[in-house]
Amino acid sequence: MDHSYFELGGPDDGKEKASFYVLDSLLKSRVECGFGSESHELGENINVYLVHLLSSLIGAPDLGELAAHREIDVFKQVKDSTDPRFKMQVYRTKADHLLVSTGIFGDTPYVEHEGQRIFRGRTRVRIGRGKAYYHYAAAYHSRTAARDTVLPAVLALLSQDFERYVDVLFHMRGEYFHLFERMREEHLMAMPSETPPSGEVTGEVTELGALRDDFLDAYWIYQNKPDDGTRDSLAETVKRLRAVDPTFDFEVPEN
Repeated sequence: MDHSYFELGGPDDGKEKASFYVLDSLLKSRVECGFGSESHELGENINVYLVHLLSSLIGAPDLGELAAHREIDVFKQVKDSTDPRFKMQVYRTKADHLLVSTGIFGDTPYVEHEGQRIFRGRTRVRIGRGKAYYHYAAAYHSRTAARDTVLPAVLALLSQDFERYVDVLFHMRGEYFHLFERMREEHLMAMPSETPPSGEVTGEVTELGALRDDFLDAYWIYQNKPDDGTRDSLAETVKRLRAVDPTFDFEVPEN
């Protein structure tokens, strides 16, 4: 087992004090969201995973490692690799980024609809991708020679319940995480945003972002159902994206 990921220090271990604060906030938020750790047998393992993930952001010099990959770069990075551990890490890093950015750093992920709080359309897309990335990470981990059987199980459960952990993290942010507001001010600019800062958004940039999202959706659909129809849709999205961004490099697979 990767003990650096699954062990916490004592309450007087300096920087580990933050971990205990995060853990306490996480446990309270899970209960208040009706999603306690007893929901499944690996609940405590997931708690420790999330504590390490969130604690790693506090006071970090930058968030580069967590946010190293743009959405579009994920597929390009793993496409030619034959190393399942590398693929696992790429997908896990991106899933971690989506979980934290959606639950902690982004605007509210919800909207009111007929008197009920539901996820925004954009949030649902991010949740779908987060689920997929954690699923891929768990699958590729199972192909490695590592003896650790806890991590892939944790990743699989994060995939399964991604939206519930978004709920929990958003609750933590609102109820307990005043320190994350300071983090946001100090470190948010280190995370690659999906749109330029306010005042710099142009029609071309907005269109490019939408086309990249269309490509990712088409590629995901093709990966799950590789037939002529989904391939043609993928090819069309690639053509439209390349017309706006000539540097975009992607070869449509042959059926």
